Amino acid sequence: MASWVANTHAAVAMVLLLLMQFGLPARSKPVITDPKCVDYDPFDRCCPPPSPKKIVNFKPPPQSSPLRVRRPAHALGPEEARKYARATALMRALPHNHPWNFFRQSNVHCAYCSRSYFQLGHNYPLEIHGTWHFFTWHRAYLYFYERILGKLINDTSFALPFWNWDDPSGMSIPPIYRDHSSSLFNPTRNPDGLKFISLGGCEGNNTLESLPKQRQCNLQVMHRQFISGFKSSLLFFGGQYRAGDRSLPGGGSIEGSPHGPVHLTVGSDMSALETAAQDPIFFAHHGNIDRLWEIWESTPGKKREIFSDNDFLDASFVFWDENKQVVRIRVRDLIDTRKLGYVYEEVPLRWMNIKTTVEKAGAFVAMDEKEAVRFPVLLSSQVTVNVARKVGKKEEILVVSDIALDGRDYVWFKVYVGRVRGGRVEAGCFIHMQRRANKKIPVVTKLQLDITQFVEDIRADGDDQVVVTLVPKVGGDKVAIGGVSIV
Repeated sequence: MASWVANTHAAVAMVLLLLMQFGLPARSKPVITDPKCVDYDPFDRCCPPPSPKKIVNFKPPPQSSPLRVRRPAHALGPEEARKYARATALMRALPHNHPWNFFRQSNVHCAYCSRSYFQLGHNYPLEIHGTWHFFTWHRAYLYFYERILGKLINDTSFALPFWNWDDPSGMSIPPIYRDHSSSLFNPTRNPDGLKFISLGGCEGNNTLESLPKQRQCNLQVMHRQFISGFKSSLLFFGGQYRAGDRSLPGGGSIEGSPHGPVHLTVGSDMSALETAAQDPIFFAHHGNIDRLWEIWESTPGKKREIFSDNDFLDASFVFWDENKQVVRIRVRDLIDTRKLGYVYEEVPLRWMNIKTTVEKAGAFVAMDEKEAVRFPVLLSSQVTVNVARKVGKKEEILVVSDIALDGRDYVWFKVYVGRVRGGRVEAGCFIHMQRRANKKIPVVTKLQLDITQFVEDIRADGDDQVVVTLVPKVGGDKVAIGGVSIV
């Protein structure tokens, strides 16, 4: 007993010492990446080569440097496209054990998605998806990747393009990724993406007659997903994730859709988290995700509560940089793109001010006591439930709680909010991308959506309940729902 107490005290002291070394008060609980990467899963060998050098803290680029401008991939000129392809070709040609090698760089995403990195001082894998660090980690990843490419071609002005799939002009795989002889090509992609990329439930036959409707559907998805998470940074970025917390507290509205469907529509390599970055289009896709953070940041009327939370701001990750040095970067280093030396070219936001589509009155009726759903319930078929709401409440958050599944499964369900004997709107969706593993990955998470505007759209703001319908699209028989409520 005495030795157990001594060991426990020693472990606590070590954690406190580590916190002090990182300049954090002992009560702080930011997630800190343990730099030791271990390939536990035989499916994946994703860890980067070890560095003989001591890890250093990130320093932003000199502010005197010209800002790099990230432009839409479909609008790149020939010289810009050749420069990007040449940089990627040079990256592919590096020795496999070089930290800048293309597959080494793509495996950075794999390592952070395959339980290879742990939280420093805790026996929990570090998770970058389904948490408030989804946007921040990917911003850091693209930053270092972009600077390495620039270093390879000796061009400090080099900027990654972004895939402008939220505009009708960019709703297909951009031309620079289609050339079979280019370093930017990936042969595993779904050829349907050459005509159209769905942002969530907008599939069709891709004909001249159907494409305008499919593109308009995409604009509706963008409008819906932005609105359902806009007002609160916790809804937009994802659930709180502190040191010692288990993975996947719940992703933000953009992570579910359009992020997930773009991965899945492109297909194959892009459709699994471990292999997604092996397709160069991954970086253009996440460039647009990063741009949506910038749009959110510049749009007035939201709460930025997580940006005053030191556990969010002091979380840190490790990356190889353009100087062949392993660097530790904190979230607070990532907030301002201008301090990181880049901006996005402004393009029209055709989805920002469109009206929500309200489906006409259907069978969205209140259920009697005998028909009421008993949770938990397997989502093998559509589930409809009456949910109480407080009339006059300023903000209403719909919570689909205790979503239980195996992390290896691909799961997608839609969420509708309707008025009793009235119309309904699609308020959002839940998407879990499959992961590769040789044993079950237990996942219990939740989905949160701001439905305030949607309740007004269906004219239910004076009603004491709404009808919520969960509609399985993929893998419904593999996911259980613990409850539905409005808070």
